[in-house]
Amino acid sequence: MRYQAITVAAAVATAGLTLAACSAGSTGAGAPAAASTAAGSTAAGSTAAAGESRTAAPSEPKTAAAVRADMDDYLTLYSAGQFAVTYQMLSASARRAISEQTWIAVHKGCPGVTAGMTYQIRHVAVAGKTAAVTVALAGAVSKLGSDTETLVYADGHWGFSPGDLSLYRHRSVAADLAAARAEGGCAS
Repeated sequence: MRYQAITVAAAVATAGLTLAACSAGSTGAGAPAAASTAAGSTAAGSTAAAGESRTAAPSEPKTAAAVRADMDDYLTLYSAGQFAVTYQMLSASARRAISEQTWIAVHKGCPGVTAGMTYQIRHVAVAGKTAAVTVALAGAVSKLGSDTETLVYADGHWGFSPGDLSLYRHRSVAADLAAARAEGGCAS
């Protein structure tokens, strides 16, 4: 949901800046206009004019449908090994507890049981700023047959909240990986 839009916006902004940088050095007749147009459209899309306040990113609704869409995005990206993107989808408290470098290294070295698997979101329950999502993994051997994940609503967005943050607190990625393997949290 929101992550796809952020990725597209970043790609458009990068393409505009690249076009502006390449065109600025050119001596062709149309180069200044192209650079001006690219820079103008990028600036207009990302910053406010002097004296104006910036508009905050639109908020997601606090609905079960929004939670389901965000959990679907998270699981799809995690299953595809897009750990840098899934880090951005964590709740603010989880991002404070786990560095991005640690998150990516641990999940690359020890992908969880959902990596590469299909899943089905069975149930979504929203209670205020917390949502519980029951997810069943196709073909996965799970103690309960399904897992319940938690999402937390803050700053206008739902963020995934890992159930066990202590896994990331062993003072090194190697120790975190060893702990994950010992707990049986790795797919292989």
